[in-house]
Amino acid sequence: MKKLLLVLSFLLAITVSSSYSQISNLLVLGKTTSFSISSGDDFGWSYNVPQTGDTTLVQIWIDADQNGILNPAVDVMWTYFNQIDGDPHGQNGPPDGDMTPNSSVAFRMPIGLAPAHYILLFRNHEKYTTFTGTVNHMASPAYTISGNVNVPNGIGKKNIVVMLESQGDNGSGIFWNGLTDDNGNYTIEMNSDTTGNPWAVMVSNSFILGAGVVDPEEHELHIYPKVTTYTGNNFSFTPAGAVVNGRLLSEEGNPVIGGRINYTSSDGSFYRDAQTDTAGTFKIGLRPGELPQATVMLFAPVNDPLHFVAPYFMRADRISAGNTYTHDLIIYKTNSTISGKVLVDGKTPNYSIEVFCTNVDSVYTSSWTERDGSFSVPVTSKVFSYDIGPVNNYAQGPVYNYTPIGKVAAGASNIILNLNTTDVKERPNAPEEFSLSQNYPNPFNPVTTINYSVAKEGFVTLTVYNLIGSKVATLVSEYKPAGHYSIQFNGSNLASGIYLYKLESGNSRAYKKLVLMK
Repeated sequence: MKKLLLVLSFLLAITVSSSYSQISNLLVLGKTTSFSISSGDDFGWSYNVPQTGDTTLVQIWIDADQNGILNPAVDVMWTYFNQIDGDPHGQNGPPDGDMTPNSSVAFRMPIGLAPAHYILLFRNHEKYTTFTGTVNHMASPAYTISGNVNVPNGIGKKNIVVMLESQGDNGSGIFWNGLTDDNGNYTIEMNSDTTGNPWAVMVSNSFILGAGVVDPEEHELHIYPKVTTYTGNNFSFTPAGAVVNGRLLSEEGNPVIGGRINYTSSDGSFYRDAQTDTAGTFKIGLRPGELPQATVMLFAPVNDPLHFVAPYFMRADRISAGNTYTHDLIIYKTNSTISGKVLVDGKTPNYSIEVFCTNVDSVYTSSWTERDGSFSVPVTSKVFSYDIGPVNNYAQGPVYNYTPIGKVAAGASNIILNLNTTDVKERPNAPEEFSLSQNYPNPFNPVTTINYSVAKEGFVTLTVYNLIGSKVATLVSEYKPAGHYSIQFNGSNLASGIYLYKLESGNSRAYKKLVLMK
């Protein structure tokens, strides 16, 4: 479930508290009783929490027996996430729409929910509130996407959620779901808006299948106006030959719900991920043909490295068929830095270099240097010592050799990291050399950061436009050497809405969308 609700979760923020409180005044689409909509209609809710900043766990279930009563033994969970009063980002799910800590939480947007009966569960302070409703087929779908999810005997084939999600920068933000029937067959119905090309088809709630592997991870589709039917988007589920599991916890010991855990093989031949459940537990399955494994490598990425340090664990432990390997990961808050200066071949680099700080038993964090080589990497003092070095990207140069300086403690400063250039790798073509990153945070209010890279020196412009094409800001307009750059955009003088930002250098151009929510 690589991108569960990605269109709703503009970034994965980390939940560090599980203090739930009772909600009140719950409305779904403005109703106090059961809702009824069609797929693709607006969907959302609002409620109050008694304390500013409270956290609510939201679960959305398929009401399999259609009786309006949640029975986990029969009904099937589609998704789950924390929603925090005032949170503008979302915890792998929708944010608080007003982005203000005011004891009022709301969310609303068009969603292509699969036609079915649903139960929404809101949990606060171990007290549960549920809300039922029905999603109907849209009247006249413009496109259908279909296939089969093949699972072994003994595993239920019905009510597996398959998602169609935009991968393009110009997508409208909506996604479309379909449900499997008793034979594992599904059909996704979609409206006429194809601006999100390319699209990805994926199994959205694969966690209900256990610690196995879904192949392929996703199908890529280009949807064309004159082709209305897309068949054969099939998936198969392979039970795990071995399992790597554990819990993702905050430094206070609370479970992190909806966190992403990555597992990478020691030779880099494959990558797998999983999402933590409502207890913070993750399960990653390895195929029988991928065993044995000689090294365990686990990583939990965070999108807010200024405030949290990513958990990282690597150990030369053998995993064989039938094994279950358990290791917990902890997300620490940053409370210190490691700083210094990088010299390349004895000189100031005059470009940015990524510097990492890691402890292979617990954490990994990194930061980019300034052009003069100075760096400051956010870390936690709760980890005793760190190794430090440059991040070598073997797809593009330079590649560095350096002599490790030994273990470094949090708070260390004036470190000199001497690098020697050993090789320069050129990427095969310019489009891969020129990159524009998604702004962070997104949505934002009123300041966001945009990172970009230019492969060769030249005149660079970075501009922001509204949706009717009018330029609203020029962030960069100057001659720049090749390198990595970062700039902040302040939208305090603009209205809430969606904007485009464009990076240009020579014949290269890149576009992204950003969302300002006040």
